[in-house]
Amino acid sequence: MDKDDQARVRLAKNDLPAAGAQDAEAQADVAEAAAAEPAEGVDAEPAEGAGASALRPADGEGPGDAFVSGAAYAALGVLGGVFGVFGSFAQDWTLGAVPLVALVLVALVFAMAWASGKAMGGRLGALIPALVWGVVVFILQMRRPEGDLVVPATLPGYVFVIGGMVAAVIGIMLVPPARPPGEWMLGKAGRSRG
Repeated sequence: MDKDDQARVRLAKNDLPAAGAQDAEAQADVAEAAAAEPAEGVDAEPAEGAGASALRPADGEGPGDAFVSGAAYAALGVLGGVFGVFGSFAQDWTLGAVPLVALVLVALVFAMAWASGKAMGGRLGALIPALVWGVVVFILQMRRPEGDLVVPATLPGYVFVIGGMVAAVIGIMLVPPARPPGEWMLGKAGRSRG
């Protein structure tokens, strides 16, 4: 195939008639330039706001969005830590022989993990408060050199710690992942499959 044939093929793909052999390539170049789309990952429209002229990524995330997301994840970590401290001190309240408060706290751990994951749109949002909760509870169940501990080895303590861990894992796993499964391994090839 020579240069003119390639130009005619490009014109045919763009639904333009081929005029002559000499200007077929020029027409094909003009047609390609007109049909060219903006660069991948960038919108052609400027960002909102007065005088904004910078191009934004197509996924809508800029530096401000990353800061807000980081602050939200940090707030979820603080929530998990506060809930771990509160739960560790409150888990030992019982109603007779039934560790009612520990069971309620286990349900709240599940709700915290599941709701934060749904709110953040992925499992990372569920993982962060659950992980911080687990670390705080683990630290508070260890015996100090003075002999003190917050979460004793009693039925309510076991229900709170073990039940809370199971509830947190279930809450995390019930949140749908933000990306399709296996995309981390396939990279761009996983995104292009249809």
